[in-house]
Amino acid sequence: MGWKLKARLLKPFFLIFIVCCYVIFLAITAVYQDKVANKEELIRIDQNRAVSIRKSSLMEDFNVPFADVRILADILSYRISSYSLYKEDALRVLYSFAENKRGYGQVRLLNAQGYEQIRINRERGRIRVVPQDELQQKAHRGYFKASKKLGVGDVFVSRLDLNIENQKIETPYVPVIRFMTPVVDDTGVRRGLMILNFYAAEMLMHFQDVASDIMSNAMLLNNEGHWLVSDHEEACWAFMFEKDPTKLCEKTFAAQYPAIWKMVKQGSTGQIKNEDGMFTWTTVSPAFAISPKIGKGQQAYPPVAVSPYQWVVMQHVSIEKLNAIRDSIYETCLLAWIVISFITGCTLWFTLLSIQRSQEHREELEVLAHHDWLTGLSNLPHMFIKLEEACEKAKISNIQFSVMYIDLDDFKFVNDRYGHESGNIVLRHVASVLRKNVRLTDTVARIGGDEYAILLERMPTTDKAQEIAFNILTSFETPVVLECGSRVYVKASIGIADWSEDVTGPDDLMRRADAAMYESKKEGKNTISMYSEATDNVAV
Repeated sequence: MGWKLKARLLKPFFLIFIVCCYVIFLAITAVYQDKVANKEELIRIDQNRAVSIRKSSLMEDFNVPFADVRILADILSYRISSYSLYKEDALRVLYSFAENKRGYGQVRLLNAQGYEQIRINRERGRIRVVPQDELQQKAHRGYFKASKKLGVGDVFVSRLDLNIENQKIETPYVPVIRFMTPVVDDTGVRRGLMILNFYAAEMLMHFQDVASDIMSNAMLLNNEGHWLVSDHEEACWAFMFEKDPTKLCEKTFAAQYPAIWKMVKQGSTGQIKNEDGMFTWTTVSPAFAISPKIGKGQQAYPPVAVSPYQWVVMQHVSIEKLNAIRDSIYETCLLAWIVISFITGCTLWFTLLSIQRSQEHREELEVLAHHDWLTGLSNLPHMFIKLEEACEKAKISNIQFSVMYIDLDDFKFVNDRYGHESGNIVLRHVASVLRKNVRLTDTVARIGGDEYAILLERMPTTDKAQEIAFNILTSFETPVVLECGSRVYVKASIGIADWSEDVTGPDDLMRRADAAMYESKKEGKNTISMYSEATDNVAV
C-alpha cells in the first residue's frame, strides 16, 4: 500500500495546506502579540514593585539617624547653660552613644564658629576619641554653612557622598550622609551643632538586595543625575573625582538619557519604554521618611528642614533584554507554528490518502463488477450495459454498429492435455489479440469460459466488421508458447450481427451474433459468418 498521493490530489493538498498554514500563522501571530504584551505588562508591574520596595527601604533607613541626631541634641541642650558647656559630660554621652551605635562613622559636636569640640571616630570597628590637637575647623564646609539657617529642632540632611578626611577621599570608599541639628542653651541661643556621619554602605547594600531583580539595572541617582548606585560601578561617584565640569557632565545619567531625565524632573514617579529600554523611577526626599513627633503638652516639634536635593530610584531594563524576551517568545511561537503546520500537513496528507484509497477501492470494486477477473476484459453484464447504450443511440440517431461473437475451437483439448493453468494462458493471449485488433472505443468482453464478444461501435459498413474478424483469425496463426515449452495454435468461430431497426434489444442482437457463430461451427470452424434475415445461416 503506497503513501504517495496521485497528481489529481496534490493540487488540492497544497492549496488546503497553504490556507491552513496561513490561518495557523494568523492565530500564532495573535498569540505572540498577546504573550509579548502580557510579558511586558508583567515586567512593568515588577519594575514598579521593585522601585517601590527600594524607595521604602531608603525611607526606613532614614528614620533611625534622624531620630538619633535630635535626641542627642536634646540631651546636650539640657547640659548646656548660657554660661558654660560641660564638655566632659557631653563626651560621656556621645561616647556611650557611639559605642552602642555601630552605624555611625563619626559623632561630632561643633561650636557656633564651626570648630570641632568633640569628635568620636569609629576606626576598623573600634571607638576613638580624637585628641584636641587633631580637631579641625569645619566652617568652610558646605554643610556647616547650610546649618546656619536651621532653627531649633530643624535637621539638615546632607547629600550622599564619600567621606573626606584631611582633604582626601577616604579609602576604601566610605559612603556617608551627615545629619545635623543645632544645639542650644537654656535661653535658646545656639551654642553648637550636633553632627552624625551615618555610614550609608549598609543602607546602599540593603537598597540593592531588598528586591531580587536580575532583569534590570537598579540605580540610585542624586538630584544632579550622578550615579550613587549602579550595576556599572565605574560610573558611581564620578562627581567626587572629576573636577572638569564639562567631563563630569558627560558622566551623568542626565547626559546619557536626556529625554528620560527631563521626564524625571517633571514628575516624581513614572515609567516609559523607548529605544533604550524600559525606565521606571520614583523620587525620594529625606523629608518623606520623617514622622511627626509630639512633645510635652502635646505640642508638635518645629518643622523639619532638609536639603533641597532629592534621590531618584531608577530601574532600567535594557532594550537588548526586552528584545531577548521577544525573541524567546518568537522562537517558541515559530516552533509551535512549524509543529502545528507539520501536524496539520500530515493529517491532511493522510486524510486525502484515505480518500484516495477509498476511491481506489471503489474503482477496484467497479472494475471487478464490470470486468473479467482472468483477462481484464469486460464481463457479460457490462457488455449488455454497453449494448443497451448502443441500441438507444442507434434508435435515436441511426448510428450503425455491429456485435461479434467469438467461440474458441477445441479449447477443451488444451485444458485436458496441458491443464487449466495453460488454458488460462491461452485465454489471456486471446484477450490480448482481440484488444490489439479493435479500436479503443470498442468493447471487448469475455462472456463465458472460452466465449468472447466485441461491440464494434459506429461501423459504417458490414465489410469493416468482417475485416476486423479476418484480422483476428490471422493474428491467431501465431502460436501460443506455454510454460512447458509446448506451442498451441488458437482457432475460433466468429459470428457477426449488425444493428437493424427490427432488433428488439441487446438480447436479440446477442442471439443473432450467437446464431451466426454456430453457423461458422457448422461450416467447419475457424470461419466467419454474418447473420442475415433472408437466410438464417449464411457462411462466409
